[in-house]
Amino acid sequence: METDTEEKVMGALGCLGYIYFAISQIATIIFFIGYCRSPDSIVEIIFIDVILSELKGLLWIFFIW
Repeated sequence: METDTEEKVMGALGCLGYIYFAISQIATIIFFIGYCRSPDSIVEIIFIDVILSELKGLLWIFFIW
């Protein structure tokens, strides 16, 4: 059985995880808009830039500097 402290820690970590995921999705949209402004073909935007935006969005903390 988990103790009260373990439940609080797991709740805090879960909350931080949800916040990080929400911010990563906002960053994904920002990176995708940046890719859409480049003069790429629509096929490249659909298939390559979406994947790159998602990867950069998930790793947003390293790309904000």
